[in-house]
Amino acid sequence: MLRITNHRRFTANHTWHVDWAGHALFVKANPHHDEARAERAGHARLRSLYPVPTLRTSRRFARWTVLVYDRWPHLGHDSGLLLDEITHADLARDTRRLDTCLAAVFSHYQQVIARTLRHTINGETISKLYGDRAAADGRLDRYYQPNAPWQITSGTWRVRPSELAELRLVVNGREHTVNFADLMIRLRVHFARHSPVWAAVTQGDPTDLNIGWSPAGGPVWFDYDTGGLNALPGEFACFLLYQRLHGAWLTPHYNHAAFRDHPSALVAPSLAEPVVHVEHTKSSLAIHYRHTPSLARRHVMRRYLDEIIRPIAHRLGIDNLMAWLRPYLVMRLLAVYHLAGLEPRDTALSLALLAQALDPATALPDFLALTPSRTEAN
Repeated sequence: MLRITNHRRFTANHTWHVDWAGHALFVKANPHHDEARAERAGHARLRSLYPVPTLRTSRRFARWTVLVYDRWPHLGHDSGLLLDEITHADLARDTRRLDTCLAAVFSHYQQVIARTLRHTINGETISKLYGDRAAADGRLDRYYQPNAPWQITSGTWRVRPSELAELRLVVNGREHTVNFADLMIRLRVHFARHSPVWAAVTQGDPTDLNIGWSPAGGPVWFDYDTGGLNALPGEFACFLLYQRLHGAWLTPHYNHAAFRDHPSALVAPSLAEPVVHVEHTKSSLAIHYRHTPSLARRHVMRRYLDEIIRPIAHRLGIDNLMAWLRPYLVMRLLAVYHLAGLEPRDTALSLALLAQALDPATALPDFLALTPSRTEAN
């Protein structure tokens, strides 16, 4: 008997649960053949190194590519994802089960990265999230070359990216400089195909929606179009900024549909709504914000720093983590969400974090809200 349930839509893709001839399947229909090819290729690169569901078949039907996977049996309502373990830890104020999950996930990462680590160039790595977006006519150009104004207050005042260099920009009491034109040039140079980078085989987009875990099934990885040889600082920046900002606020705030099967993540204390106050004149812009990810998310970031990033950086002789990750953190701030399309509060928060990320005096734990602010300490 054929049974089709759980239709979901993620961006342009559609997915279903299909039970047929004794098989529990996960079916994904993608209208973009290039993306489907990238997903198949990424899955093939990962399957010998990471626990991933078996890809049973892939077929083209007119403009659609349909991929059929075995369905991971441990994924359900508010369960089966790293996201759910973070949420449960926040609600219970108990990280013991989350720690068991992290130990399994991080241990597997450590082993695979150690086996596949190599020094290469950007052109040999998966370029979707960084190189392609920084290249000419990539997402940075599409978002910011038109110099569209950003609304960062509830009033009519707006600031264009090109005007930031002329403003006295103050974030939480500290003065910063953001020269947007110079920043775009530096990003293009850093992500040019010939530029050197440390890389390893990873999933590439390690959000807590793409990493699964259960006590019975252990860790599992989903979503494979960025799977393969990835820049390590890009992998790390993606994970950290998702915990710091995207998963903590922007993604659940702007994309409720992605959490349809995990609704507990959409309520406090897991969802950290920012508080932002903006003052401006013709020559100055002051942003004061309070945005601290949940206790469980900060716990995850601390363990990730201590168990994944710091040991690898030490092995590679890298002693300034913020300098190493900075171009990738900046790309995650600028090239995931279009700052001109966010609500004013969120644009102001993103700009404030951008200014802090660019400041050589900002330490990575401070940027990640892992150390008490002066306000919190007093």
